[in-house]
This record gives sequence, structure tokens and C-alpha cells, in this order.
Amino acid sequence: MRSKLAIIAAGLVSLPGCLTLSGGDVRTITSQPTGALVQIADYGECETPCTVRLDALREMTVAKAGYKAQRFHVAPGNKDVHVILVLAAPTTDIDAAELPALE
Repeated sequence: MRSKLAIIAAGLVSLPGCLTLSGGDVRTITSQPTGALVQIADYGECETPCTVRLDALREMTVAKAGYKAQRFHVAPGNKDVHVILVLAAPTTDIDAAELPALE
């Protein structure tokens, strides 16, 4: 029975939405683009947008495929956290081989 509860609890931590610990302040975490994975050290993870209740200063990583991961510390408080992710390899080059011939 105990192992079933551990599996259920582990599954709930990885769901988007809300992570809670007893006590602490609620912080809403959003990202641009949405759907980024938020990992909070010694706490759990969720997918943006999500709400967490923090009881102490924690290290946070926000990452999404194709974007540079953002790492920083977040403290308890009531202010929202908004993270703007940067493309990992942005380019303004145009591949001329892919363009149709102009007549």
C-alpha cells in the first residue's frame, strides 16, 4: 500500500497546476512560450502556467525544448514569476536553396 501511495504522489507532482507544501506563500509561475517545465529543487515540478506554495528560498529551472534553460532562485512571496525563454539557436539567415526561382 505504501509503494502505491508513493507512485501516486510522484505522479501528482509532475502534473501541471498547483504544487503545495504546508505553510508558505503562493507564487504563480508563467512562461513565454507556455508549456515549459518548471523544476524546483527539493520540491517538485510542474508545467507553466502553474501555482506553487513555497516555504523557503528554492532553486528553480524553467526549460522547454528549443529554448535556453533559465535558472534562478525564487523566494516565498505573493508576486507572480514570469519567465521569457530565449531560443537556443535563433537565426535570421535565409536558405536560398529553399526559395523558389523568381521570374
